[in-house]
Amino acid sequence: MLNRISSFHHYQAVQNDLRRQENKVHHNQAQLASGKRLVEPSEDPLATHYIQNVGQQTEQLKQYVNSIVLSRNRLEHQEVIVANAEQYIDEAKRTVMEMINGSLAPEDRVAKQREIEELFDNMVSLGNTQDESGNFIFSGTKTKVQPFFRDKEGNVSYAGDNYQRKMRISAGLEMPINDPGNQVFMQIDNPFGDYDPKYQLQEGSELLLERATNLDSQDQSSYRLTFVDMPSGNYGYQLEKDGSVVQADEFNPSQPIQFENLSIQLKGQITKGDVIELEPKQTFTMFDTFKRARDLSEGSVSDASNTAELHQVTQEMHAAFIHFNKARSDLGARLSTLDIQEHQHEDFLVTLAKSKSTFEDLDYAAAVVEFNENTRALQASQLAFGKAKDLTLFNYI
Repeated sequence: MLNRISSFHHYQAVQNDLRRQENKVHHNQAQLASGKRLVEPSEDPLATHYIQNVGQQTEQLKQYVNSIVLSRNRLEHQEVIVANAEQYIDEAKRTVMEMINGSLAPEDRVAKQREIEELFDNMVSLGNTQDESGNFIFSGTKTKVQPFFRDKEGNVSYAGDNYQRKMRISAGLEMPINDPGNQVFMQIDNPFGDYDPKYQLQEGSELLLERATNLDSQDQSSYRLTFVDMPSGNYGYQLEKDGSVVQADEFNPSQPIQFENLSIQLKGQITKGDVIELEPKQTFTMFDTFKRARDLSEGSVSDASNTAELHQVTQEMHAAFIHFNKARSDLGARLSTLDIQEHQHEDFLVTLAKSKSTFEDLDYAAAVVEFNENTRALQASQLAFGKAKDLTLFNYI
């Protein structure tokens, strides 16, 4: 009896091997075409999950970088505006000092008044600056509302709010990209302390308030200081609080006038009958200072009170210059923070890219070697399949 030769098992084994080799070659081709080691997520689920997380982190970091670029543009624009405001204030201060000099002719004084008016207009225009999107920079969060309005008398009011717009530049940091206009232009520390002086000086007087402070923050009373002659030949003073005399004494120029928590420091030459009224005032607005400078420029050089108030204007402008300089420094600090965060994000993006590459990118040299080996194996399998296909009993009968 002849033994039966079964060809089915050999045929099926060679066919399965052929398919396996074809799949390997196709996989190698897909790897080489895409440049990725992982063609299907099922090949390495853990690595795929890691790559997805890295991708999400990368997209988040790119959003932060975009936010930093936008924030930098906003802050740099505001920095230019603040720098221009400093320049206008400095020019106005120099103009007022020329008017105090007393050497100007009436027509020259009128010309200086026009200069002040022009600088005043420029300051209001700066306060109403818009960005490239048409949003008002200094209106707080009311970006579509014009922040500053000026009436016929030159009084300026604020229509924005007190809030800042913020941009998230990292997981735990938001950057303010604007400052409310009232804080920038209208809340400047009073250089005279806690009070605003009003002068009623006699001709030839050079009396000026240097500083008046009150340690009692609840005291909102108005004070009036009047200077008189004393029998000793020195000057005396009378201090009134809300219209009532509370203190009278001989004036000692080397010491401040003290009453309870109030301290008043003076300078300059006193004349009998000089009066200084003190109204509580913690801050002042730059716009009011420009308005006062414009109005006072119409006064006479011989008017001691007018000259004293012009001195006050120069002091306020000096304080405003310092205020805007601090604002510009704060903007510079924010810009520096943006630079630091941007460098950190860029470094982290590089680190993530390297880490992702370790799991995802293909080693072309190894892949080409594997592709060649699998191709040769496929050719061998195809040859074996051809041999097995022709293997029947009839070939041996």
